[in-house]
Amino acid sequence: MGKDLIFDDVLREKANNEKLDLPEDIKLKLGETLANLPERRRKDIGFIKKFSAVAAIIIVVISGISFSFPAYARNVPVVSSVFQFLSEKNIIDKDYVKYSSDLNMSKTSNGVTVTINSIVYDRISLNIGYTVESENEFKSLPYIFTKNMKINGKAVNFGGGDGGYLKDKKTYIGVSTVDNTQEYLPEEFIMDLNPTELGRDISGNWNFKFKVSTEKVKTKVQRISTAIDLSSIIPKLKVKEVIITPINTVLRTSEKYNANSFEGGVNYIALDDKGRALENKSSQSDGSSKTDLLYTQFNFGNIYEDSKSVTFIPYVETKVAREKNKAHSTEVDFMEVKLNLNTETSLSQGDFGEYKITQIEFLKDITLIHYECNKMLASMFPYQLIITDGQDESYSFSKDKVRRLEGEINKYIATLPSLSKDKQYKLKAKDFAKTYEVREDLKFSVEIK
Repeated sequence: MGKDLIFDDVLREKANNEKLDLPEDIKLKLGETLANLPERRRKDIGFIKKFSAVAAIIIVVISGISFSFPAYARNVPVVSSVFQFLSEKNIIDKDYVKYSSDLNMSKTSNGVTVTINSIVYDRISLNIGYTVESENEFKSLPYIFTKNMKINGKAVNFGGGDGGYLKDKKTYIGVSTVDNTQEYLPEEFIMDLNPTELGRDISGNWNFKFKVSTEKVKTKVQRISTAIDLSSIIPKLKVKEVIITPINTVLRTSEKYNANSFEGGVNYIALDDKGRALENKSSQSDGSSKTDLLYTQFNFGNIYEDSKSVTFIPYVETKVAREKNKAHSTEVDFMEVKLNLNTETSLSQGDFGEYKITQIEFLKDITLIHYECNKMLASMFPYQLIITDGQDESYSFSKDKVRRLEGEINKYIATLPSLSKDKQYKLKAKDFAKTYEVREDLKFSVEIK
């Protein structure tokens, strides 16, 4: 499996570097084929929009939303499938492709073409796959998440954000996600999308209107009511419901609302019955002093086909971490070990788990780092490793640089720039024990029907 993956990387790298004098239509088709060489990864890689600072991913959280009318269908797509492309870049899960509906609506304004390629909706989140093509090079990454959205003709208030990948200097492929914390959105509706700015540097008018429906997923949604009391952590904290959809695993809680509800709070680790991690994608909260309750929704990656249960483990910030946050301190505590280039390297995080570099492959222009992690690290921080030479060079294992191996438990391959065999490197990660306290004594499991 590893050799196949390396072969794909080498083939893609060599082919992309070849200079061929071909007709434009053939070049387009060749580029599409190269972009879609298979990258073997696990089924449940999700798009993280809140907890990860990933290169080429934009995080946006906005309270007011509103969208607007259609355009024309593209003749030649930039890639054969936007969701397929983004799943290969480890930005979304592959099941987004299976449950998506193609739209391929385009609109051009001021030399910039926006195409709404595909959507997928499970009533937990609406995910809009899109492409932005510009006549000029981007000065900053574009995004379509906007305050100008309407649902069935009415402006709404939801959080969300954009993530994506800069395919080249003039082409950005992204996914915009609208979160639905308390299912205010119906199973079917008309959305108007009218972005007038694509980030800081691009302005114009791109109007779309399209139908959104849960038709492809609604028979595959499980709702499991719970009555789990976690008030020993936060007053009146209860787990109300777990929802399983083909693209999300959702934990919904309620707690007593207070002015500090959004400071720190509780998060959760999710593991299935075989110890496989469900990545923490995002969380959203909704509440007020009028209701005296704060409702929070935690979104994780989708479960495996053979998962029989999911275990959730609460964790909270340590007292020291909370004090640092209040003081706006940027100080970070790291753990590090010498990186062995020819043998395994382990970086233990105690009760949180262990990172292990199992193999390093030095190719012509890239270096492949095979690694694995376990316990809490696999769910909370699988992309937090850093390799540094202790001087000028530092390489992070950001999510877009990592593949998760399909069929394997918490195993990954990171693609980094070419490392020198003659240098000495260190493997680093944040010291999570100084930041978080894991409450294994309060973990609970939910059986999947």
